Amino acid sequence: MTVNSSNAPGVKSLRHHTQSWASTQATWRFYHNEDVTFPMLSGPMLGLARSGVKESQSRYVLMAHDWCHINFAKHHSKLDKTKMSHALDVGYELQASLLVDANTGAPIAPAGLNLLTSNGIYQCRSQELQPKQSHLDSLFDSIHWQEQLHLDKPLVHVVDREADSAKDLRRLGSVHWLTRTKKGSTFRHEGQFKTAEIISRTISPDLKGVISLRGKEGYLFVGETTVELHRKSEKLASAAPTCRFVMSLVTDDEGKELARWYLLSNVLDVDATEIATWYCHRWNIESWFKLLKSDGHQLEKWQQTTAESILKRLITASVATTLIFKLYSDSSDEANEFKGFLVKLSGRLTKRTKPVTQPSLLAGLWVFLQMCEVLDTYTMDEINAMRQIASSFFAQSV
Repeated sequence: MTVNSSNAPGVKSLRHHTQSWASTQATWRFYHNEDVTFPMLSGPMLGLARSGVKESQSRYVLMAHDWCHINFAKHHSKLDKTKMSHALDVGYELQASLLVDANTGAPIAPAGLNLLTSNGIYQCRSQELQPKQSHLDSLFDSIHWQEQLHLDKPLVHVVDREADSAKDLRRLGSVHWLTRTKKGSTFRHEGQFKTAEIISRTISPDLKGVISLRGKEGYLFVGETTVELHRKSEKLASAAPTCRFVMSLVTDDEGKELARWYLLSNVLDVDATEIATWYCHRWNIESWFKLLKSDGHQLEKWQQTTAESILKRLITASVATTLIFKLYSDSSDEANEFKGFLVKLSGRLTKRTKPVTQPSLLAGLWVFLQMCEVLDTYTMDEINAMRQIASSFFAQSV
């Protein structure tokens, strides 16, 4: 649960450790223990995923997939770093899969973590280092593994434009998927090859309601048609499968366009509005990355020297973020009271329009755990004695 600042990359100690150094050493030994494997550490994470899916009231459950660069350019002790986008973007690339409730958009739990290094790919489902693969090959391997988890509800795999490949989408077969395509991508529509932008002009979208997009409210317009997964540049020996082409448009009160998406999906038994809403829910994986990197665990400050240890710690941290998401989504009176208490403990500033945030809950929960450890370790007489000692230094009652 520990929340680190940029200058505190170690693991903070609780009462069962006499000092922070002992805590850090114990953690180092744990992550370097050969008996501590990725599948073993992933057990609690997948357990939370299974229970969260079972509790969900939605008919489908979304599996949002995305990639995230972890920059360790200034960490010279990490010898298995890989170059990502440019010479200064050096570190590891994380490919994550996050389960999301299809009705509410609330994150449930991660169900897949892959870490790309200069030597290969580490996966949460296997202890062996895997050879390097392209983004989509690695992703599709994860998707087929996730389909074998036999979760309580059918999955819909949601990917951004990274999956805008007709040839690769055909590889998924009967697996349910949803992705965004570029406006210049071509498909066979009504017997002719057309770009997504031209196809969208044949659609008359209808106003479906108000949605929240990246913290802003907008009006959602949706329309759809059917296209064949066949690009103009391809030669197919047999007929290409068809899929839904959904145009989603979001505007503000004055009609200004906030977002326009051209979506493809092979899920046939839901309304087009639901398809558009599902894609909006994909944004929650960005919030999950933010909680790991900058507003919670300070991932890019971690001092473990190998990708193997980094991934082990990532899996453990993912369990903490899952519990935070579960608390954040709970709207009961008890949960709301506890959330307000944790925000107060966190010391984080929040907006009046959004008094509770996931980073503030994570920070506040760590403070609360420390308080509980103090109360378990010291009697009230000892705590009051400490208050008196502190008052002699700070010239007033603490």
